[in-house]
Amino acid sequence: DHVAAMLTWVCLHEIDQIRQATPRLIDQGQRKGLESLFHAMDFGGKGYCTAEDIAGGRDQGIQAKLKNIVDADTVQAVCGDRRVSLEEFLELMCEDGFRAHEGAKQVVLADPPRGKGSPRGGSKLRQQTREVVGVTMWIRQDPPAWEVPKRQMIDALEVEIRRWRHMAMLEAARPSDILDDGM
Repeated sequence: DHVAAMLTWVCLHEIDQIRQATPRLIDQGQRKGLESLFHAMDFGGKGYCTAEDIAGGRDQGIQAKLKNIVDADTVQAVCGDRRVSLEEFLELMCEDGFRAHEGAKQVVLADPPRGKGSPRGGSKLRQQTREVVGVTMWIRQDPPAWEVPKRQMIDALEVEIRRWRHMAMLEAARPSDILDDGM
């Protein structure tokens, strides 16, 4: 059990080197605005929006289509054919670098442009739970090269922690008379 505890400390040290700060939640005003927008696009109050709904609906004239910021094909390229729930909509429309709601598991970062005239980077953080050491943290979805061996080390340490805990459990469950060889 002492070995498992020592390995846990090492693992937590490695985790501290790769974990990112928990992104802040969007403020209530922004959330209410996005919810209002969602409900305006949720034609018929279905509880979800389709790509067409987000693009302004099916039966639009030319003038309405010209006023829309995004067309159905673009929304479909991002969201697919699925129905977009309120929570998913909040995550899609939320300001970069913020969590759209308390249960969000992914955040798009507000990366700087990659060069003159290029789009923003759009890298992501995702929430990860490491149950073996009891940690929930935010990490880069696509880690830089220096972080990959650290993640592999954390994975290996967790395997060893699990193994040493299991051995300690077996040792504790063993009857004491087995240890006594009758002398």
